[in-house]
Amino acid sequence: MQRSQGNTMFNKIKKLTLALAVLTIFNNTFAMEHHNAKHTVTGIAINDPWIRSAPSNAPALGLFMQINNNSDKDIKLLSVNASGYKRIELHRTIAHSGMMKMVKQDFMPIPAQGTLYLKPGSWHVMLIGPKRVSRIGEKVIISLKFDNGATQVVEALVKKGGMMKNHLMH
Repeated sequence: MQRSQGNTMFNKIKKLTLALAVLTIFNNTFAMEHHNAKHTVTGIAINDPWIRSAPSNAPALGLFMQINNNSDKDIKLLSVNASGYKRIELHRTIAHSGMMKMVKQDFMPIPAQGTLYLKPGSWHVMLIGPKRVSRIGEKVIISLKFDNGATQVVEALVKKGGMMKNHLMH
């Protein structure tokens, strides 16, 4: 009788272990499919995100990148987040009275099947009031939020970049 109870207990443990293994495989497969589908549906690809290096007392830093919209619908970049800054603003540099001026933007448009180039003297992101200015070679984690519900997290490399002339803060 005791041997029979031992076999019954062993069989129950085997069944529970098998059920747990099947659930684990299913959960991992579902998570991978969901992760892949999320990136496919958004149609957004971020290339070469970088932050212009600056002196340790710099009041603001410029963030640049290329955002590809591989979807058939226009998409808007609504906001950018990163820890360690008082605020982060979307900007566009425009010519005004013979001078270049940064103008805060509510969003950045990315045309369907197109690319938005964030670069010095054009569209860019201002990282204002850094707690600490990162040095050349360091990476900063940046989160981008889009109007289609997508969020992309990227690492922006801090690198040397040229300074702009006749550039005014608004």
